[in-house]
Amino acid sequence: MVKAAVGRNDVIRLVALGLLVILEGFAVISTVLNIVFVPLGTVYPNIASVTILALPVVIGLIARRVEVAVVLTVLPFFVLALVYTAVYAPVWNIDLFQLGTLAGRVAGAAFLLGGLGAFGWLIRRIFNPSAQH
Repeated sequence: MVKAAVGRNDVIRLVALGLLVILEGFAVISTVLNIVFVPLGTVYPNIASVTILALPVVIGLIARRVEVAVVLTVLPFFVLALVYTAVYAPVWNIDLFQLGTLAGRVAGAAFLLGGLGAFGWLIRRIFNPSAQH
């Protein structure tokens, strides 16, 4: 059976991962829906854009497994896509020919976020060879 003991460092790492995923979610929502959460003037769009590119890499650096890195970096965007489809998208307006176009738009962003998470995980493996779990 797998040892269930979790050290203090693991708890801190997991809390940090959770907070970073939530921050990434707010950055994704802010960018996709054009919502300003923190009034920083004209630099807010720049900060939100950099945050969307930087946070997945940081999440990948903190994650110990590549699967966790990819899933956690794509999760906020996937949840946003589900909520948007359920709340805002007109259900009867989507036909089978539009599904490919809609999926293509979503897939590009999902692959970008997942790739950035995997990139962060690879950086962790390069600079910390002892973290080969």
